[in-house]
Amino acid sequence: MGDKLRPYLEYQADRVEAVLSAHRAPSRVTGGTVGPRLIRFFLNPAPHIRFAAIKRLADDLALALRVPNLDIGRGREGVVVTFPNPEPQEVRLLSLLEEVGPAPVATAVLGLTEDGAPLLARLPAPEVVHILIAGTTGSGKSALLRTIGASLVLTNRPDVLRLVCIDPKGRAFAGLRDVPHLARPPVSEPAEIREALQSLVRTMEVRDQRGERQPPLAVLIDELAELVFTGGDGVSEALTRLAQRGREAGIHLIAATQRPSAAILSGLMRANFPLRLVGKVVSATDARVAAGRGGTNAHLLNGRGDFVAVSGGEAPIRFQVAYIEEESFRRIGREAAGAGNQRRMR
Repeated sequence: MGDKLRPYLEYQADRVEAVLSAHRAPSRVTGGTVGPRLIRFFLNPAPHIRFAAIKRLADDLALALRVPNLDIGRGREGVVVTFPNPEPQEVRLLSLLEEVGPAPVATAVLGLTEDGAPLLARLPAPEVVHILIAGTTGSGKSALLRTIGASLVLTNRPDVLRLVCIDPKGRAFAGLRDVPHLARPPVSEPAEIREALQSLVRTMEVRDQRGERQPPLAVLIDELAELVFTGGDGVSEALTRLAQRGREAGIHLIAATQRPSAAILSGLMRANFPLRLVGKVVSATDARVAAGRGGTNAHLLNGRGDFVAVSGGEAPIRFQVAYIEEESFRRIGREAAGAGNQRRMR
């Protein structure tokens, strides 16, 4: 915690207590955490104070703290007040990977939680399997997709994990174009995309017949909504089949979309994405469709990598996406390709 931040935290804690006292909801700030983008205060209300009474004061607290938005929730620590850090820090993927150390096969590093703990997603786990990423422009959606791709390449040898990259706009996976993990070069043209998805379905069917699921095959898809909208029935059908049956064959979809509307994503497809990573979206309706349930408040997130992870009946986990610069992303691809060429020469 920076020296400049300490008096700020003390002042804000005093303001929180003053506002709650003025509204006859006396509470004490007993602790908290300072994350790269968010600050959390833990409140201990007086015994007779109901949580709903404090929740109703969110706007008054935001005004008193002079912050654009503020969230009040419940956690193990009691009542938790969350608001933006005035000295935001980036979470760097390469530094985070060093902190995490060796990870299980097919495990992606996502970022840091509000508690400052690394957040990982192991693709073969039943609560992960397929991942749906949603968020508007500026939410950090594409950055998160790049982070997942880069972390999988950096922590898995090409003989234990394979990648397929599908990007209708042809920009998201330039840094992975030459890595030896690719089962095929990244595809962007409509005809190539249809053929790639049909090939994945055939691979799934063959693996099913043989009882195989190794090596895991991660399918990175950017602009899922555009792909569904322009690709026709063949694309939607292939995606749905992969979402339904891919797990048993070791095939995992990691798909990002800017428009998580029910009209674009069929109910059948949505039902087969156990893990949702949701950044800032336009409305509460979009938040509900993207997360698969209500109450995440994803439309109130701050953008720029501020996300919630939603899985099953567990409480949403708010986290900051680990960032990797475009040049570092491309360098990783070049270095991985070079290492792959050396292995082939031997």
